Amino acid sequence: VLRLRGEDLYLDRKRIRFHRRMKTMRRRLIPVPVRKKKRERKPGEWKREFNARSICSYPPEDVVIEGYGRYLQNKALQIKAEENTHIEPFTCSMSDGIDIRETIRDWARRKIYVKVERPLRGKVGSVVVIFDPDFADEEGKERFPWCVTWLGEHEQESDMAFYSTPAGEVMDGPGISRCQYGGFMLTYPPLRVYDIWKDPFFDFARNKPERLLIAALDYSVEKHVVYVSAAPPSGWCRSIAARLGKKIIYLPIGMFSPVTLKKIRQFHVLDGHPVRTYAHHYI
Repeated sequence: VLRLRGEDLYLDRKRIRFHRRMKTMRRRLIPVPVRKKKRERKPGEWKREFNARSICSYPPEDVVIEGYGRYLQNKALQIKAEENTHIEPFTCSMSDGIDIRETIRDWARRKIYVKVERPLRGKVGSVVVIFDPDFADEEGKERFPWCVTWLGEHEQESDMAFYSTPAGEVMDGPGISRCQYGGFMLTYPPLRVYDIWKDPFFDFARNKPERLLIAALDYSVEKHVVYVSAAPPSGWCRSIAARLGKKIIYLPIGMFSPVTLKKIRQFHVLDGHPVRTYAHHYI
């Protein structure tokens, strides 16, 4: 048996330790590339030059709002499909599959439950989103007084009607105004909607959310209309929908992400199509 000690391993040798002159690397601040935003040469210059004679939208925001409209349509169909599904004990048919949750819940009785789905008749057409009903105060003032109807520029865009903060008040660039929706309506296919804010057919509406909803019911080519708001539609609007052969699918706005809603609610109005060539430098 050979017994060695720690000192025996270093006979006739010297232990040499190597150290860095700087034991740790120094932390440095790394510059982050930031796009410098152009500013006005004189305060109020952009606001004075904004005339709003031939306004248009910002295309990337159009893509976002159209995508969110399709998301709301699919969400409404999903919710209605779940409402049309009922659970029953298994007898002779598997129907639409085993309902695992109900089966486990009643497993003590050794029963199997299946789902029975009833197909939803009709599709979803128009979409209405109300962020703020914007009822006038005692002095008759409104926070979202600008009422506009926009027609889709191509087949992939919907016609749109909305009320928002006025264009030209908040400027992000020359000919670029930042606004905020109070509410909007989308309906497809495009190039069908007359200006709903000037159309006397909708003058019986009591407020702007009702006007958007009634217009959505009137212009929808499908049976169902999605209505997203903090408050459900009035019984009066539901009766109008029934007379038109339509149904309103109400979705509380609280069930959606506030971060996403905040992004969608803000949009930009451009002072003519030429502004689109440089708008990405400011937005």
